[in-house]
Amino acid sequence: MADTRQLTSWAIAATIASGLIVGLLSGWSAITRGMGGENYNGWSGSSVTGSADADPWLRARVAVSGLLALNKSQAIYFTRKTDDAGDPLREECSYRVTGGALPGQWWSVTVYAADNYLPLNDDDALSFDATEVKPDASGQWSAILAPVRPEGTAWASTRKAGAYDITLRIYQPNEQAQADFATIPMPKVTKLNCGGKA
Repeated sequence: MADTRQLTSWAIAATIASGLIVGLLSGWSAITRGMGGENYNGWSGSSVTGSADADPWLRARVAVSGLLALNKSQAIYFTRKTDDAGDPLREECSYRVTGGALPGQWWSVTVYAADNYLPLNDDDALSFDATEVKPDASGQWSAILAPVRPEGTAWASTRKAGAYDITLRIYQPNEQAQADFATIPMPKVTKLNCGGKA
């Protein structure tokens, strides 16, 4: 009888321990997989980031990512981990980011390494913003994501970023953008080459 009780106790303890481990792993996965939200032409974003309406999982993701999210009347945020072909963004590759006017007072695109921190390099170029790009006559602009600085264009360094993601921040977005993220003309990210090879 004592052996049966002991086995039952061990079975219960093992079940509880297994449940805790699975719960912790699934929770950690949920909060470290990015900002989540809806997909907008390859960029993901949530209309409740930084608001009181954010659920606990989103708040945890914001905390882990170090985003320090503002309310959407002040800033809206989008992240992406892939280029327009759906391939993961990689340090050794070069990408052209292209877009037009964005619906806010100012915007920036920043590179984040896989650990959600800025890449540990000394290039002093981990982002580009609205003041650095040079729109053409039609308002279109381009910039480069690459490990080496290109000539004559806005650039964000991906050196020491590994498999990385980028975050687009639009500050003081207009009311239409706040109400409907689908109206925002999201920038495109096109792979140019990897290690000098197309």
